[in-house]
Amino acid sequence: MLRKILTIAAAGSCLAAFAGDAAAKLGSCNEPIVFGTTISETGPFSTLADRWRGMTEIFAEEVNRSGGVQVKACNKKVPIKFVIYDDQSVPAAAVSLYEKMATVDNVDFFVGPDWSSLGGPVPPIAEKHKIPIVMGNVATPSIYDRGFKYVWGTPYPVVPRWSERYFDMLSKMNPKPTSIFFITHDNPVTKGITGVWSKKAEAQGLKIVGSETFSQELKDFTALIAKVRAAKPDVVYISSFDGPSVPLVQQMRSLKVRAMDVHHVMLTGSLYRQVGKDIEGMTGELSWYPGIKGPYSDLVETVMQRSNISMFDYIWTLGRLSSYLVMVQAIEKAGAVDREKVREALYKGTFKAPAGDIVFDERGFPNNGAFTVQMVGGKVSVVWPPEVATGKVVWPSPSWK
Repeated sequence: MLRKILTIAAAGSCLAAFAGDAAAKLGSCNEPIVFGTTISETGPFSTLADRWRGMTEIFAEEVNRSGGVQVKACNKKVPIKFVIYDDQSVPAAAVSLYEKMATVDNVDFFVGPDWSSLGGPVPPIAEKHKIPIVMGNVATPSIYDRGFKYVWGTPYPVVPRWSERYFDMLSKMNPKPTSIFFITHDNPVTKGITGVWSKKAEAQGLKIVGSETFSQELKDFTALIAKVRAAKPDVVYISSFDGPSVPLVQQMRSLKVRAMDVHHVMLTGSLYRQVGKDIEGMTGELSWYPGIKGPYSDLVETVMQRSNISMFDYIWTLGRLSSYLVMVQAIEKAGAVDREKVREALYKGTFKAPAGDIVFDERGFPNNGAFTVQMVGGKVSVVWPPEVATGKVVWPSPSWK
């Protein structure tokens, strides 16, 4: 515990000079608008976010190319800048750093953090100091159920809309699937996804011919796969993070599972690198992908290209960038660098983003969905909905048929 405290203290002290230089003059029209954030640059979440510091700085550069954020009360555009700290993927570090940004750096607004483990303890800091915060990838609904007035989030996708477009696709395929088998990683998020979408599957007329849950530690899936083979489902729906399902996918191939489609709710570059051609033909979800045109899509594509970030490898990137986009738009709607006016603009607001409108409910929780993607010929493409697709769905999947 002492070591953890010293590490957090060291993180704060080593960045104190940078933060001090960036301290905001609240409500100023002559100083940059300062966003305070933490990024998990080290610790267990760092593989998901290790390029986000550079991405965040580049986002500010791109916004500032045209002068910054239009502020009506200032009768001009005002540039933005970020105070950035490494929260080390540690909740206590995040809490300490957001407190520091509020009291020492005097940032104007908060954006971030990500992950529900950090997003749970940080909102009380925003609430105490009455600083609006738009968190990134904080998806647990209960975090938003505490009656906070200064807290919003932009996770992609939210569980109630996770596979919405996929099941719409299934309803329109020919031949039409009639049965489905759910395989679920024993994790609160993935179990929540199965809980919602198994009910949706039944309501859509799909017969559930099996539902199995596996632990993080399971490496031999022979018995589970035998149940899948015996059930002969048209669709195998895998609700899992990429790491735990690697041996599952590999063994499904080696044991020759057959289906019209194998769907993995988090189809990622990491999974592809680990299982190689075994991922061929599988479908999944992504929050957004370059080539889908929408509000701010050119800005986001430019920022990602300059940051050397692929959405397929860093699947949570849109959630993080959308927290910035929403805060920028909230300031423009408020017409002033004023925390209370920005809070009012955020409340039950609608904001533009590359994947479509972000609409907040009274809790600050969004309605964000996802696009259906498929791996064909070693390349991932958006295949549903058709009006924004970057490739055509191959159905049934030749490699699983």
